[in-house]
Amino acid sequence: MKKNLLLLGILILLAALSGVAYWLSDGGSSTLSENPLTDFAIEDTSTVTKIFIANKNGETALLEREKGDRLWMLNGKYLAREDATTLLLKTFDRIRVKSPVPEPAKETVLKIMAGSGKKVEIYQDYADEPSKIYFVGTATPDHFGTYMILEIPGEGRSPEPYITHMEGFSGHLASRFFTDEMDWRFTGVFNYPDLSISEIDVRNLERPAQSFRIEYESGNDIQLFHTMGDQYVQNFDTAAVKNYMLLYKKVHAESFMNYLSPAQEDSLLNTVPAYTIRVTDKNGKSKKIDLYNKPSVKEQFLPNGELAEYDLDRMYGHIKGREIVVVQRFVFDPILQNIGAFVPKRLPPAS
Repeated sequence: MKKNLLLLGILILLAALSGVAYWLSDGGSSTLSENPLTDFAIEDTSTVTKIFIANKNGETALLEREKGDRLWMLNGKYLAREDATTLLLKTFDRIRVKSPVPEPAKETVLKIMAGSGKKVEIYQDYADEPSKIYFVGTATPDHFGTYMILEIPGEGRSPEPYITHMEGFSGHLASRFFTDEMDWRFTGVFNYPDLSISEIDVRNLERPAQSFRIEYESGNDIQLFHTMGDQYVQNFDTAAVKNYMLLYKKVHAESFMNYLSPAQEDSLLNTVPAYTIRVTDKNGKSKKIDLYNKPSVKEQFLPNGELAEYDLDRMYGHIKGREIVVVQRFVFDPILQNIGAFVPKRLPPAS
């Protein structure tokens, strides 16, 4: 009890001292602005080509990108989440010093950072040496700032910790610098924001008669084929096909099934998938996912009242060249159309 009260007292004192220091420093005085070791911001984040994050437990995340690439590579083997890398770059651009750490709190802050801090190396223009290095501590007691230290190769490392924040954001920044590989991994299955697609092939292996293939050049230059016998469909709804293709701008899995044993993976992959979807882009590069029915873990009922044999909310997916994922039917059902969705329904004969 006494320990808890003591810790609470320290946190309250740190918060109070931080507030006093902020007002005394006028939120970042000219003295601070003249010190290069308080300049955490990266002026042009488009030049950032590599980010290395490490924590005290030895966990690391290496993010790299080539010029012109929208997505970053993670640890040299996976694509990284676009939202997370975008947030890091926004942080680099807008991070500012809010105030120095008050003198009475400095020793405590440095001890906490030494025990649980993270190191963030920022590289620009493919240089071998980082342009800036952040040492990231915890949030301030009021959670509106983050304790950090800056090192600039050639300038040295600041002996002083600072309270940083991001302009236009109320909260702390420490949680943005995470190292867990599974948290960083990109979950995108199909991502064609500019619709650079040449072909979409959807196979319903349970009902082959519903399968189809779309070939696309540009504009209204679209062809639809029934994959049974590879028959060209002459009369189809071009607008419906184009609207369908727009769904492929962003299709993501829910999560990776990295907890399956090799035997469980083999068991799943040795069964026949319910669907196979293959998309080929304008450069001839294809992406494919096999979708498998997922056994239901709870009672679910079909619209006709019958007990569902499979999960109505999720399916398993196997992405070619990658591992098994879980996908939401809410996301995938719209692209699991049958060919009848594009063929105008015939009106009944006039009486």
